[in-house]
Amino acid sequence: MAASPPVSSADLPLPPGPPWYRIHEAFRTSPPQYIYGLIREYGDIVRFRGAFPVYCINHPDHVRQILTKAWPQYTKNTIDYRVIARTLGRGLVTNDGPDWARQRRLMQPVFANRHIDTFDGVINDMTAELVADWRRRRSDETVWLERDMSRVTFKVVSRTLFGADIDEVADEMVGILDVLNQHPMKLSALLTLFPWLPVPSNRRFARIKGRLDDIVDGLVALHRKGGGAPGDIVHRLLDARDEDTGEGMDEAQMRDEIITLMLAGHETSATALTWTFYQLAQNPHVEQRLVAELDRVLGGRPAQSADLAQLPYLKQVVQESMRLYPPVWGIARRATEETAFGGYRIPAGAYLSITMYSLHRHPEYWPDPERFDPERFAPNRAQSRHSYAYLPFAAGPRACIGAGMAMLEIQLVLAQLLQQFRVHPRPGHPVVPLPVVTYKPRYGLPVTLAPR
Repeated sequence: MAASPPVSSADLPLPPGPPWYRIHEAFRTSPPQYIYGLIREYGDIVRFRGAFPVYCINHPDHVRQILTKAWPQYTKNTIDYRVIARTLGRGLVTNDGPDWARQRRLMQPVFANRHIDTFDGVINDMTAELVADWRRRRSDETVWLERDMSRVTFKVVSRTLFGADIDEVADEMVGILDVLNQHPMKLSALLTLFPWLPVPSNRRFARIKGRLDDIVDGLVALHRKGGGAPGDIVHRLLDARDEDTGEGMDEAQMRDEIITLMLAGHETSATALTWTFYQLAQNPHVEQRLVAELDRVLGGRPAQSADLAQLPYLKQVVQESMRLYPPVWGIARRATEETAFGGYRIPAGAYLSITMYSLHRHPEYWPDPERFDPERFAPNRAQSRHSYAYLPFAAGPRACIGAGMAMLEIQLVLAQLLQQFRVHPRPGHPVVPLPVVTYKPRYGLPVTLAPR
């Protein structure tokens, strides 16, 4: 009897999914929650149609194939990354192909742990300024936690980047970056792809983007004249040279990388800190255990980078917070050739969505997924879990270059603040996530403070 011919991907069906008319307000208000609902209904590979077909991939094996094993076949040439590139230019987040590979090689040594760990003093100094401000607050006074977290993380990123106090433009820059951190599929964001359109949103975007470029160019120019501090990131980027050509970055690339680091470096950390404080307030037994660990190891002093190995529960708390509220809720890729996942055909040119919000709730790897439980990340449990079931910083060659810096910052800020304050969210205030580029509280997070 003759053997059956092998099945090609062309013989496979497209993934299941809802009929086109089922796209409704839920997708427009919260894409990650909408996609999560589809995955629970249809399985780990789902196809739905919005403005174009979207293929949602939610199994760690397939995610590993896309991000690591066959990553060159899955590009960032997607509409949302093109929109984000209107702000970030050709920085590492949006760049692609050989240009991206060159930039990554050039920048990777700058973010080695031996360099990043030296920034613990800057992080602690900026947090100490926030401590002093919080001590002046009345016990009944409302503090908008997400704003204070954004302020402290921006101070950290500005000083680690520029090695100097740029507080005179800090509030302006935070405001600009907040405007630019809009959902890339919003109409006003999509219109930026057509800058010649004479619409108010395009004029406003051009104005604020131009102002941001001017500020960054001015700060880089000061560094070229000897400003800043010898160990700051901008100096290291200016000194970086391609090992093959000996060339450094030109003016435009330098600006794009700095804006990328500023937006990614402060907004994601601020979001992670805000949600972590919220989760601790909802789970006082976890907070009590964490504060006991901090008191035992630190005795009231700020943590140094060398202390973190002795604070395992602190890291577990941060990891679990980012599981439930990933600072970046999803990423996209485009398939350059036809392929197959799980018995389904994925056409060439398909738009692929990897939604960390859903992946971090996969029931095969995260039992009772909505429960906040830092013990999930205890070493004995984490080692047995699929390494692609948890991706707060993505994975593979395009994993976030600043992941080490983010984890250092989040842990040190928490360690100092939690030893001195209890944070209580205002009762009755709606706590609803807002999925823009990051995953932040839609209505902010008002809290009151109590000294320990």
